[in-house]
Amino acid sequence: MKPTKKVLGAEEFFQIKIKLENELIRLEELERESKDHLTNILGYSEKLIQLSESNESPYFLQRSRRLNTELHKFQIKNEYKQKEFDSLFHILDKIKSEDKIEFLDSALKNRITRIANRISDKKQTPTLSKNLNGKMIFICYVLEGVNFLIPKKSYRILRDIPAFKKQLRIKDKSVPLFPGPGFVLMEEGEKKQKNVILMKDSSKKEFGFYFDELKEDWAVSKTSLEGLLEKDSTNGQILGKIKRKGKLYHLVKI
Repeated sequence: MKPTKKVLGAEEFFQIKIKLENELIRLEELERESKDHLTNILGYSEKLIQLSESNESPYFLQRSRRLNTELHKFQIKNEYKQKEFDSLFHILDKIKSEDKIEFLDSALKNRITRIANRISDKKQTPTLSKNLNGKMIFICYVLEGVNFLIPKKSYRILRDIPAFKKQLRIKDKSVPLFPGPGFVLMEEGEKKQKNVILMKDSSKKEFGFYFDELKEDWAVSKTSLEGLLEKDSTNGQILGKIKRKGKLYHLVKI
C-alpha cells in the first residue's frame, strides 16, 4: 500500500524540522564562537593600549583607544553589519606599520634625539634660557588623553571650535592652532568641536591651543625643569617631555 499524501507530507515536515533544528544548533555554536572571538579581539585592543602607554607613544595610544571604544560599541550593539566592520577596519588602516619608529626602544630613541638636538640646539637653547629663567608657571591641559604644558601668560578661551582647523581667522588675522589637523581623529563625515586657549608670544603674535580640559597649573624652577625635561625634536613646537607620577607631559613652546 502506497503512503498517502498526508503521510508523505508529515514525513517531509519532520525532515525539514530536523534540518531547521540542526541549523539552529549550528547558529548557536557560531554565536558562541563569535562572542569568544569578540572577547579575544577586545583583549588584543586592551593590549595595544598597554603597549602604547608603556612605550610612551601618544600617536598609537590615541588610535588604540579609539579602536577599543568602537569595539565596545560593536559588542553592545550586537549587530555585526558591514558598516560596523568598515568603521573598525578604517581605524586599523590608520595604524600603519611604517610608523613603528614610535616603538623604538628608549636607548635608540634617546640616541636619535641627541643627534637631532645637536642640529636644533641653536634654535632651541635661546628659547629655553629665556622662558625657563627662574621659577616658571605652566598651564597644564589635556587633549584627546594627551597631557601638554605651556608657559603661563595672559590668555583667553574660545569655545566650540571645529577640531580640524590648522588656523583660525580672528579680525583679519590668521592664528595658528596647535597641534593642527590630524591629531583629533574623526570618521568621515564626523564633526568634533574643542576649546581653544588663545595666547600671545613675546612678539605679540597670537597662537591657539586646542584642549579638552584644563588641569592644575605647574610651578617648576629652572633647575628642576632642566633635570626633568627630555628634549624632543620630532615636532618643531614641542621642546620635550616630562614624566611625572606615571604620566607623560609634553612641553610646548610659545
